[in-house]
Amino acid sequence: MATTDAISLSPKIKRHKQYTLVIPLDLQRDRVLLGYKLRGFGQGKYNGYGGKVEPNETVIAAAVRELHEESGLLVEEPAMIQRGVLLLETVADDVSPILEIHVFTVETWEGIETATEEMTPHWFSLSKSLATPTPSTSSSGSILHPFLSTSSSSSSPSSAAAVAAKDPSTAGAHDLPSIPYFQMWEESRVWMPHLLRHVSSNEKDILVGEEERGFLSPLSSEGSAPIADEPHDKSDNNNEKKKYFIHHVQFIGGTDMDAVDGGEYSVWHGMGPRRLDWVDELPVGEWEGKRSFGTYP
Repeated sequence: MATTDAISLSPKIKRHKQYTLVIPLDLQRDRVLLGYKLRGFGQGKYNGYGGKVEPNETVIAAAVRELHEESGLLVEEPAMIQRGVLLLETVADDVSPILEIHVFTVETWEGIETATEEMTPHWFSLSKSLATPTPSTSSSGSILHPFLSTSSSSSSPSSAAAVAAKDPSTAGAHDLPSIPYFQMWEESRVWMPHLLRHVSSNEKDILVGEEERGFLSPLSSEGSAPIADEPHDKSDNNNEKKKYFIHHVQFIGGTDMDAVDGGEYSVWHGMGPRRLDWVDELPVGEWEGKRSFGTYP
């Protein structure tokens, strides 16, 4: 049985660098807005909207600013609903900071989503995305099995763009593809389906899976199902009442075959040990200086 110490790979304490990630949700029309990255870090992948928290800027102010800059949508700070935090670290080098990414959803905004030089907006069906299995990945991040999609066009940015180009006031969820998880960052394939189920259930009934209950879950070398350790909280009822998730992932480095220029090596690739917990509060101020998985949350 794996132990906490056995999977804590970081050799030293690392600084945190704060980022934001916002996912616009149109629950009335059963759809989710993601952006297709056109340049820079993450080029060729779908993701939510966000970026770095600037000096003297609050996390929520950064979330509002980045969403507007990348999508054209304008929201007030109270409309931002914090859902969790991603703690992403790499053991492939000794200099990269831990990426502390604060995840928000927003359900009300002003304006219409627009393409920018950095991101192209695409709507995806929420219900189809929940019904579609996410792809299994190996420790290097490569996809092990064909992605089962409700629409073969969901993997194509051009075809997704054709769908998104329809009048958003008349387009229904049945016209939209499911989220193309295979064209997202590896860790998004783990936490995003959990979050969407949480939101779609109106926060009354969280569908609790192995990782959601707080299992320590390293991937096997063959990329098969995570190896389950003892849960930190064995009460499913308690987990159903929790508001936020923390997804802590250690990357070991690898070749990102999903990149636009396939075969590119990245220290932020190749998921190693990971865990996902649902918590009542986000202990942001306590994260600095803690090194083992057992200290989160």
